[in-house]
Amino acid sequence: MNHPLSKYLVCYDVADPKRLRRVHRSVRDWGVPVQRSVFEAELNPTQLAQLMAQLTTLIDATQDNIIVYRLGSHYECLGLGLSVPTEDVLFV
Repeated sequence: MNHPLSKYLVCYDVADPKRLRRVHRSVRDWGVPVQRSVFEAELNPTQLAQLMAQLTTLIDATQDNIIVYRLGSHYECLGLGLSVPTEDVLFV
């Protein structure tokens, strides 16, 4: 059964450089960077659960913070300065 994909914004703040690298590599496998610690990912519910489970094992919940925002179908993106194109990016 195919689940519909939804867009998510994954934002993280990780205190330890070693954990930060691991989190960055993990999130990079699922999405595209739009800022240093902010990624856009298109995921189905199963993929989202896998990502969250993976990230849970990588962070220290007493020091690190990861927030995942689900973007609605009619979201608007406003930006200033250098733009990062995320349209027409194939997520696998």
